[in-house]
Amino acid sequence: MTFKRDADLNHWKNDPTKKITILKKQVVDGININNFEIRQYVHHCSFQQDHTIYTIYMETDNNKIETKYNQGIQMNKNNIENIRQCITNLNGVYSTINRLLIELNSS
Repeated sequence: MTFKRDADLNHWKNDPTKKITILKKQVVDGININNFEIRQYVHHCSFQQDHTIYTIYMETDNNKIETKYNQGIQMNKNNIENIRQCITNLNGVYSTINRLLIELNSS
């Protein structure tokens, strides 16, 4: 199984502090989507405020992909829920999944 991860995420090595699963075990365009979730990572810098990044993670039968969705210093603890609402209500789950599938196929 291959794991494609944005190079920008190398700084964020710890396990996610929060995860929200959007869907599990669905078939999209003939591909099994085993897990599709939003992840939140927090990095504690000694001289700066906490840095937060939100990613989209997807796992299929053959691949995993994690890509940056949003990041910043002034994030509050409810942003992960706001991102979930944005993806499920505005962007669309399947359009986000299709974007990730295109990214996997381009490598």
